Amino acid sequence: MRPQALLSSLFRPLFHVGESLGIPRALLLETVGEEEDRLARPDVRVPYTALERLWTLLVQVGGTEALAVRLAQAVEPTHVGLVGYVLVNSPDLGTSLQRYCRINALLDPRTKWRVLQTDRALRVELHLDPLDAWAPRLQHPPEGLLVTLVSSARLLSGEDWNPTRICFAHPRHAASAAVEDFLGVTAEYDASAYLVEGDAAAARLPIRHADIELGNLLHARAEAELAQLGIHETRSWREQVEEVLAAQPRTGDLVPADVASRLAVSERTLQRRLREEGVTFAGLEDAVRRDRAFQFLRDGLLPHFEIAFLLGFSDPSAFARAFRRWSGTTPGHWQQEQGAKDGAA
Repeated sequence: MRPQALLSSLFRPLFHVGESLGIPRALLLETVGEEEDRLARPDVRVPYTALERLWTLLVQVGGTEALAVRLAQAVEPTHVGLVGYVLVNSPDLGTSLQRYCRINALLDPRTKWRVLQTDRALRVELHLDPLDAWAPRLQHPPEGLLVTLVSSARLLSGEDWNPTRICFAHPRHAASAAVEDFLGVTAEYDASAYLVEGDAAAARLPIRHADIELGNLLHARAEAELAQLGIHETRSWREQVEEVLAAQPRTGDLVPADVASRLAVSERTLQRRLREEGVTFAGLEDAVRRDRAFQFLRDGLLPHFEIAFLLGFSDPSAFARAFRRWSGTTPGHWQQEQGAKDGAA
């Protein structure tokens, strides 16, 4: 059965933030609606409404403080159990983030993460559930998630790594300067999305003291728990396949059998489920290529031949033919039109 709440371990660093603001622990427990001994159990799940109440209290008391930084400094990856141990035993930062995007659902079934990795950049996107619209209004909760991601990357790699870009889809606030000082980069506020980017070298940073064989075993166990809980089954098979395909550095590297294995079903079952939803694997792969093509061109960071390679095309001319089928024009012309629209805006 799919869990409808957060794992209790996620509340530990938030309590630390609250106590650093001078909030009595008794009030924190009352706000969450849990007893101390129950909250300490690693298998307990806490409703999302408790998270909203807790963050509301933190912002009321310390909204002018850099709560995101305090949260990031309170987080240790291994505090979240299996998920954390998978991360600290991954071979490099890129792999660690890819795995986190998949298995974070064991901790928080509603919040979604996506990694996009190219030869030049590493990009992590945060997607909040519509039910959690309170979080951007409070500003600090989603900011805390991205800042914690950066801080965790530093802990895992042992490098004082700074992102090249970070975006928050909420306005600046009293503590924004302190957040930017911690990140080492000027943040983009009132952006269209929550995301953090780094150069490609960041993805290759090795994880300190990682036991890679153990990490592989733990990752397999985490994937098995996802399948057992049915967390990803609440979404359509189309959405699940698109998620797996989009997480790959190069589109086309996975065949249906590979994707079926990652979703813990047989290839025959996967193909049958997709047919029942009126789609095909090839069609979904084409859709992922199309979406990534538009994103790459919109970002304007890569030459067209490199985009063609990352999308799994044999050469730029094959990419151009596919792009004309998707948009009715060439990649270069589409990119120019987007630039003109942005300039007019």
